[in-house]
Amino acid sequence: ALLFSFCLIAFSVAMPEILHRNHIAALRERGVYVVTVFETPEWLEKTTGSQPQFRFHEKVLGIDFTPHPATNQDLQSISDWSILQFVVVTHANISEQAVSQLLSHCPELKRLQIVSCQNINPAFIHKIRSKYPSLIVNYRGVAYLGIAGKAHPQGCEIFFIDPRKPADKAELKTGDIVTAFDSKTVSSFEQLVDIIGEYAPGDEVTIEVLRQDKKLSFPCTLTDWSGRLR
Repeated sequence: ALLFSFCLIAFSVAMPEILHRNHIAALRERGVYVVTVFETPEWLEKTTGSQPQFRFHEKVLGIDFTPHPATNQDLQSISDWSILQFVVVTHANISEQAVSQLLSHCPELKRLQIVSCQNINPAFIHKIRSKYPSLIVNYRGVAYLGIAGKAHPQGCEIFFIDPRKPADKAELKTGDIVTAFDSKTVSSFEQLVDIIGEYAPGDEVTIEVLRQDKKLSFPCTLTDWSGRLR
């Protein structure tokens, strides 16, 4: 009876860890990038020495779903990994509710990156940035322009243009200062990103820039993140 009780206790202790590792393994088999570290309880370290010969609990620090789009069920399934520090989700059909649930269950989260997820809009991003001020939220909408920019007193200064993508085809140049996007005033790169997030691939817009103190306007057709029109 004692042996049976001991085995039952051991099984009940080991089973959650087995399920946890199976979950991690299943994600990795799908191509999801999972960053983990192994943790050994303090009492076990004291018993076996400072460097035990086996790995005990696999803690998940971060997860990148870029190779395989995440689902709402995926976000729900990782919401009990309370020490998650970063999550990357791209080209996924996820809901704002699923993202909110994840954030409420992962207080250690330091960075959230959401790229080209059609159900996530700029207003929601503003909301979670306000609610979680210590969280770094990198957001890009489904439409793609193809630039990187930095702060400038007159708008957003372009310092990189993706070759053969919309900005390049529209003949924008590095050093241009974007002052307006489709008649909407631009005051920073972050604001420009949020404005682009309101558009869809295939939309035709007008981009106003300052180039060597000259005001210029360029028509531009946005694409999706693959560079192809939907």
